[in-house]
Amino acid sequence: MKIQNTRAGEPAIPPDPPKALKETARAWEVFVGSGEFIGTPPRPVIAQSWQRCRDLGINPFMERAPTVLGPDEIEAILGGEDFGRAGKQVLDTFAQVVAGTGHVIVLADAQGRLVYSVGHRGVERMLERINFMPGAAWSETAAGSNGEGTPIALGRPEVVFGTEHYCRQWQPWVCYGCPVRGPAIGRVLGGVDISGPAKKVQTHTFALTVSIARSIEQLLSVFELQRRETLLTLSRGLERKWAREGILVVTESGRVADMNHAAARALGVQPSALRDAPLAELVPALWTPVQQSVESRSPREEGVMVRTPSGAEKTVLCRVEPVIREGRTLGSVVIFSDRPAASTGQRRVTVHGNPGPASTKYTFGDILGESPALRKALHLARAAARGSQLNPILIVGESGTGKELVAHAIHAESPRAQGPFVVVHCGALPRELVESELFGYAPGAFTGARREGQAGKFTAAHEGTIFLDEVDTMPMELQGKFLRVLEAGEVVRLGSATPVPIDVRIVAACSVDLRQRVEDGTFRLDLFYRLSAIEIFLPPLRERGDDIQILAAAFLERECAEAGKGPLAISPEAADRLRLYSWPGNIRELRNLCAHWTLTVEGPAVHLEHAPRHIREPIPDVDTDVGPGEGLRRVQETIIRRTLEETGGDVGEAARRLGVAKTTIYRRLKRARSP
Repeated sequence: MKIQNTRAGEPAIPPDPPKALKETARAWEVFVGSGEFIGTPPRPVIAQSWQRCRDLGINPFMERAPTVLGPDEIEAILGGEDFGRAGKQVLDTFAQVVAGTGHVIVLADAQGRLVYSVGHRGVERMLERINFMPGAAWSETAAGSNGEGTPIALGRPEVVFGTEHYCRQWQPWVCYGCPVRGPAIGRVLGGVDISGPAKKVQTHTFALTVSIARSIEQLLSVFELQRRETLLTLSRGLERKWAREGILVVTESGRVADMNHAAARALGVQPSALRDAPLAELVPALWTPVQQSVESRSPREEGVMVRTPSGAEKTVLCRVEPVIREGRTLGSVVIFSDRPAASTGQRRVTVHGNPGPASTKYTFGDILGESPALRKALHLARAAARGSQLNPILIVGESGTGKELVAHAIHAESPRAQGPFVVVHCGALPRELVESELFGYAPGAFTGARREGQAGKFTAAHEGTIFLDEVDTMPMELQGKFLRVLEAGEVVRLGSATPVPIDVRIVAACSVDLRQRVEDGTFRLDLFYRLSAIEIFLPPLRERGDDIQILAAAFLERECAEAGKGPLAISPEAADRLRLYSWPGNIRELRNLCAHWTLTVEGPAVHLEHAPRHIREPIPDVDTDVGPGEGLRRVQETIIRRTLEETGGDVGEAARRLGVAKTTIYRRLKRARSP
């Protein structure tokens, strides 16, 4: 019996389902009776599974799977464990979609125990007859070959179709399963399964199952980053408390999350050299007290022998403190002291290190502002940059909010800082050139192509970072090829059939909500979920309060220095007006205004009369009956009209002053004229 490939992401669906059901049913009857495969055998993966089930003594005629979990245990998993919380959240997101197709989704832990179920209520009631519901054991060792337990046992996505089930009562169903792995070490944490009547077997349902599993993994990565950020925030507080002591932060999984310069000096390394490295491999003697501290939930002290860069050895006292939040241990903080160890009989370890990589063009230190919304975004961005996972990052923010600057900072903070940083403005590329620019082309791919061909932007970013600005403008016909890059880590050049492997960290940005693009049908749902593994929202300037004056002062200082002029201050009344203005062009507009003031203001200060009319004069209140989004658009349209009046209708100059593209002005005015 011929079956399609079962590679991850591709369905194992027979080309003739009714025929496959009959052939596998005959093979099952013979195997159950004799333990042999006679005639047309099932797929190798199913044959091997049946053999395992027979060896384990699984009853092929059982009518219901056993129940092994009670309601309290299920609630503890769903509410107290990352896997349960992430799985429930993602399944709830897909519940209506799956229910509409006549299927159900179930979530199981690593032991194959079902803990959550959503989907078509009628199908759920039918599946309850065989106990395919929360609390039941559906591991392969408990329920035979099935779409939840078998993929978990194999560690890869798989379909169990109809009569491929080892137990006869499960055979009216088709089950599409995919394991879910943890973000740190890739261990299987559980799995998801979409089940429905075998007669409704469909290829795209398998792809949806894999997408749901990947979404759970992405959310688990976010949880990991949040815990890491909590640890990093704590370490910064400790640095202020013990300014002269070395601070080393270790995650729950035992990896180095951060260290300050004092700790780096104590260990004779650069801070970036050990970041995200396993502590057990780097400092085995220190890893033991860290584990003991976590298990006992109490501090411990350890004497550690370290070697300084000059080669001298000294013993320092290390105090290990577990970090516990809401009853959960998030990791540990190790505090190095230059004081002598309390006992010379304590364990010692000698650590060697090498200098770390140099920084790149922009860093997080170049990003000014103290508003809570900005700090929150930067905390997540820094944690994502330092993580070992190559999950894509999506930066969302209005035009001019500094998305590219944040992308630069992420690259500078990452282990790839010495690699290339490639910027692609997708919206500026002609539609017909997007594919060749991103993926490259083979020699002679089209008329006018270079004889030797051309490597695309993804290849140019190998072992570095690629920043895709305005990713929402990518043509629909290329989004599938982009998804292939994300999933397989390879590109296929235009005019070629040979994949080229690449190692690239992808940071994308857009000024719109990609969810709206998905609803509009201009952006693929599977690409959105894959691309938005880590979503960072940059606040618009109008929501950043005092940051406006901080930025304006910095821009004026820089512009005046470059122009050879004396410093310019901002008067209190001008500063108040700047805070009230809506800043449709965000930081870019503020920077342009400061450059204008540098050239035109005489004297030591900027006063209210120096501000353009659209900033100086309040905008009339908008109709309170309209929604907040519509009200903001009306304010922006009013600002654009006023700026055009000041520039005598010069769209280019108005765009420069507002820090937006000319096409943005044309689009806003066209929308304003529309009924």
